[in-house]
Order: sequence, then structure tokens, then C-alpha cells
Amino acid sequence: MFLRLLSLSSLWLVALLTLLSLYAYAEPAMDPLDGAVFEGVLREVDKSSGGDDDRLVFEGGFFTSRACEDYGFFRTEYTVDHESGVVRFHATATSPSHGRMEWRGAVQDDQLKARVVWTKERWYWDIRREYAFEGLLVK
Repeated sequence: MFLRLLSLSSLWLVALLTLLSLYAYAEPAMDPLDGAVFEGVLREVDKSSGGDDDRLVFEGGFFTSRACEDYGFFRTEYTVDHESGVVRFHATATSPSHGRMEWRGAVQDDQLKARVVWTKERWYWDIRREYAFEGLLVK
């Protein structure tokens, strides 16, 4: 009887350890934007011309706007939510000298559209400007 209980207990222990090891090594949910690169134009909202050519890069859990790197907005983490064929992302980039840029965008059918709010707080006045990005998947 004791050996039977011991072997039953051992069986449960092995099963539990197997499940725990599978959980520990489970792959994280796929990021549909990882490795994607979009090229387009970043311009102030309500302007139909001008702006800057930009390249948005999603790589390894980080987001980069190449046009904003000159202002100290380097790669930053982003979050993703996706449903019904639309992938939404959010990223906040901070520059030591130029403030903060908050990106909120959506990707559908290889097209990315985003709204960007740039803020810079100063003791004598604050800056708040809104930009829009529209671009296509190139990679």
C-alpha cells in the first residue's frame, strides 16, 4: 500500500513538474509589428503639404522614428493590441532636450496611420503640437 501511494505521488509530482516546465518555456505572444518598417510623411495635423519623410521601425520590442532621432528621440518600448485585422500601437519617446512625443497608431492592410502629440514644458511657456503620420510597409 505504501509503495502504491509513493508511486502515485511520484506520478503526480512528475506531471506537475512537466506542466510547470512547459509554462516556463512557453513562447510569448507574437508581436505582429516586430521587424516591420514603414515609410511615409510626418506632418502637422491639418496640413496637406510639407512635413518630414520618416521611417518608423519596430524591432525587438522597440519603436524608432528616424526623423525624430535628430532631436534626441531614440528608440523606445511600445505596446501592441490587435483585433479584427487592425493592429494598434502606443509608444512614448522622451528627448533630454526636446520633450516628449506620444505616438498612437493603427496598422491595417500594410498601411500605418498615427497621431503624434509633441509636448515640451518650459518655465516660460509650454509647447503642444499634433502631428500625423501616414506610411506604407516596406519591410
